[in-house]
Amino acid sequence: MTPFQQKQLVLMRQMEAQFASGSGISTIVPFQTDYVNDPRLCLTSVSFLPEDIATTIQTQILTPLGIIEPEFYYYPIQSLHITIQNIRVINRPPHFGGTEIEKAKTLLSEIVPQFGPFKFELNGTIRMPTSFAVIALVSPQYDKFVRVLRHAFIAAGISDDKKYFTDEIVFAHATICRYTRNPSVAFINELKHHTSEFIGTMDAPEVSLVETNAGAHPSKTTVFGTYRFQNHHG
Repeated sequence: MTPFQQKQLVLMRQMEAQFASGSGISTIVPFQTDYVNDPRLCLTSVSFLPEDIATTIQTQILTPLGIIEPEFYYYPIQSLHITIQNIRVINRPPHFGGTEIEKAKTLLSEIVPQFGPFKFELNGTIRMPTSFAVIALVSPQYDKFVRVLRHAFIAAGISDDKKYFTDEIVFAHATICRYTRNPSVAFINELKHHTSEFIGTMDAPEVSLVETNAGAHPSKTTVFGTYRFQNHHG
């Protein structure tokens, strides 16, 4: 693990501890009973997980947890993604329309090909009040890329309306489960087994602009465009 990744991990664990003590300031998705049909939508840019990594997550983490809490929402393999940069948080009616979508498409098509491609090290899980995620450790180059993207979105009048724990370092993670209520002790104990579990390293060849709901369910997901990082063919 690089010093940059260690710093990222320390900050993510601080965020986790703040949430656990009830003092987190980040934007949290509240409990839902039906994440599949949740009509609230967000606009975001993501990199979908390759099938081998997504299958590993499902087999090693989601399957044992699903036995304990079967009514929780576990992301389908094709929905698993790393959020690159959020644009509009989930809401009904949406906080965005055609103008924001077109602006985002233009910016992503201009900026993404100048950077990357990037590797993510999927290493451990992080618990949030209503969900949990796999941690994706990144490089300083990725941090720079996301900051360039954020500043471009702000300049274009589509600044992100999500609150973050810190601006010190860019976090990356893949939410893999959302709760319908507070989890049981058995669930938390099983989750603890995966706190530092190494899942694998993935290449992200591209970024997709999507509209989706809190569960990123395929029935609620529209891909507006996919943009490839530089020097990445195929």
